[in-house]
Amino acid sequence: MKIIKGELRLCRFLVPYRIYGEAKETIVCISGAKQTMAAWRSFITHFVPDYSVVVFDLPGQGRASFVTGEPAISFDDQQKILLEVIDKTNRNGKVILAAASWGTIISAAVAAKHPDLISKMILGSFGVKPNREVLALIKEGKRLYDEGRADEIASLMISGFGQHISECQKRQMINQFGNMTEDEFVSFANHCEFVEQANHIEEFVDLSNIGAKTLIISGEYDAILDHKGIQKASTQIPDCEYKLVEGAGHFLHWERPEILTTYREFLTA
Repeated sequence: MKIIKGELRLCRFLVPYRIYGEAKETIVCISGAKQTMAAWRSFITHFVPDYSVVVFDLPGQGRASFVTGEPAISFDDQQKILLEVIDKTNRNGKVILAAASWGTIISAAVAAKHPDLISKMILGSFGVKPNREVLALIKEGKRLYDEGRADEIASLMISGFGQHISECQKRQMINQFGNMTEDEFVSFANHCEFVEQANHIEEFVDLSNIGAKTLIISGEYDAILDHKGIQKASTQIPDCEYKLVEGAGHFLHWERPEILTTYREFLTA
């Protein structure tokens, strides 16, 4: 498998990316909060060589970094970074977006503002507004951070919405948070504040302007999503299919590898 490794200097951010495969049709993957490029490993294996698969780290996670300024990144900056990654790696006109969790919000915003760039879009664990469970987790996470117990945040997240991932993945998450720098924690805290203050995605994303053929997919046991709200939001996207996967939680193909086949069926339909 051919792998191209690159790095983008965007204003005050340094963003690493990888391109796997040589196919003309390109899938750009956007991770959830604190998820790194490694989260897409099984996805890459499943879709290369039929597609080129692009992964990258947003500042505040993985190998990305803040070159200057505060360790915080705005929602607008996240969209600009995704657009720059698409521009740098696109090989065939329009691209496909595959997004997880928070990455689905960034993807939806870019797809609504630039419908000419995106042909298809997979939104896995798409959140339309913070529910009570999310707000409670953020509040408890802040308490742990203020008490100097930030290394316990991973266990809090696992108990809240990561119960269905493997023991190996749970250990990886705990190790990740155990090795985070102060800047990375500050960046994560800023992200949580943005989520906490957001009311509904329709306030900052015009779903009706999305031109991409879209799949929204949620896990039955995902406690931090408003499933009724997601299903309603899916009707605002002109060409959208909604699927609720029985027996799955927030992390979808991490928990149920067969969900990758659902993605493929959508892309080839």
